[in-house]
Parts: sequence; C-alpha cells; structure tokens
Amino acid sequence: MDQFVAMRAFVRVAQTRSFIEAARLEGLAQGTISKRVAALETHLGVQLLRRNQREVTLTALGATYYENSIRILDALNAAETQIRTDAQTPAGLVRLSLSPVLSRLIIAPLVAEFVQEYPRIEVLSFLTEQHVDIVGEGVDLAIRARHLEDSSLVASRLSSNPLSLAAAPSYLDRAGQVETPDDLSNHACVTFSRMKSAQTWRFTREGEEKEVPITSALMADQGDTLVEYAAAGAGVVMMPDWVMSSHLKSGRLVKLLPDWTPPSIPLHIVYAASTAVPLRIRLLTDFIRRNVRSRGLLPR
Repeated sequence: MDQFVAMRAFVRVAQTRSFIEAARLEGLAQGTISKRVAALETHLGVQLLRRNQREVTLTALGATYYENSIRILDALNAAETQIRTDAQTPAGLVRLSLSPVLSRLIIAPLVAEFVQEYPRIEVLSFLTEQHVDIVGEGVDLAIRARHLEDSSLVASRLSSNPLSLAAAPSYLDRAGQVETPDDLSNHACVTFSRMKSAQTWRFTREGEEKEVPITSALMADQGDTLVEYAAAGAGVVMMPDWVMSSHLKSGRLVKLLPDWTPPSIPLHIVYAASTAVPLRIRLLTDFIRRNVRSRGLLPR
C-alpha cells in the first residue's frame, strides 16, 4: 500500500462524505477509492469512517487522523511545489572545478559576468590541475583537458586545445637551437609533476610521426608556473598557445618546430549524467560555451 495515496483517498472521502463523489473528483472507480481507504484502516488497525446508506462520517479517531493528514499532505504539496519551482528558477550553488591558469586567463571573467546576469546563482570554484572525481567529490561542473571515456559524464567540447613547443631566446642562445624533434633529447624540458621525470613527446608532420624521449629539468603542478620557468630560460615547454600568449607576444618565448605538430588535448566542460540536470548547471555550461566560442577565447 502506498500510504500517501491511501491518505489522499481518505481525505477526499472525508471532505465529500461520499465514496462516489470522492471517486468522481479523483477520476477513479468507486471501488478503487473504497479499497484504498479499507487498506489504510487495516494498516492503522482502526476504523476511520462510519458508512451508511446516506453519508459517510468520521469516527473520533478518524477526525484526528484527518486533521493530521491535511497537515501532512499540505506539507508534501508545498515541498513538491518548491522543488518544481527551484528546478525552473536559476538559483543555488554550482561547484566548478578547473585549472588555475584556465580560470585566471579565460573562465573567471566569464563567471563574474554570469553571476551578474543570474544574481541568485552562486559559483564556488575549485582550482586544481588534477582530474577530480565529479560524482565522488560533489563537483557539479568541471573543465578538463583530456580525452574522455567515462560514460557517466556528459561532455561538451570547448576547444581542440592544440599544443605548441616554446622556449626563451636566452635559453636557446645558451643551449642551442631546436631544429628537429630529435634535438629535444639534448635539451632541458619543463613538465607537469604528475608526469614521470623521463617521458616522451610526440609530434606529427605530413603523416610522419615522431616520438622523442625527453628529460624533465623542472617540474610543477600548474601550467602557468611551467610557462614562467620556460620564460625565465629554464628550458623547453609544451603548452597550449592561450597559456603562453602574453609571453609569445612580448617575445619572452618563441615557438619551436613550427612544421611539427604536437597532439591536441581537447578541452571539455563536463557534468554527471542525469535525467534532470539542474537549471543552474545548464545555464552556466551554456554561458561558458557560448561566450568562449563567440569571443574566440580558445581555438575551436
């Protein structure tokens, strides 16, 4: 027995004093209403209604149960109404995970605009280069640079996120030019600390593929720190152009091996798959994606 369904049937009979009228108002057969009320009385172990040919009246216990039922059903209806309203009202907290450099250079200004447009939505940013467990860590939205294979996530691509190779002129004057991918084996490189100290970098050119072993001279867990290392002359860095943009424009960094293309690591905005994604999450996702593309903030 669904107790709330039976309770509603009982309340309707108590209000109309008629099983026939209660059934008509509920759009159900009289027998269905009768069975629900009888099941409720059996469940409670008491008689709630007196039945005769002319009308139905409440017993003393039935009157008490009726008053309590009204309060319970009113509270339930209010809760359901509030949930439906909240689901359609842009309000609440969005927990956003992304890298510090992506936040600083691209996303933070957009989020600031977003909360001005939707003042009842709050955004809490978790800045990390690590790939968080969205469901396990209670994150609503994440922006990730990786190839996604997790079927429990919904992903919307923000950028192809191509990588480039760069170094400071001062480093190249000291260590020599990088003219082929193989030259990298003899150069200092700066890489993410989550990578192994000895690793390989891959390149393609007109169908030709190269995989070159490199050694990390300096490591860090944040991309903008790696760029600063490289700009200071510490070695060669592989990073998206948008991360290195200011140093490339100023000349503190110069691109290397323009004919060779490192692999791209697509940038996605992702959230947990659900039959009912909250409106606030959909709004922020669409706002970021739309503005990144319309303003050309990241390469397609």
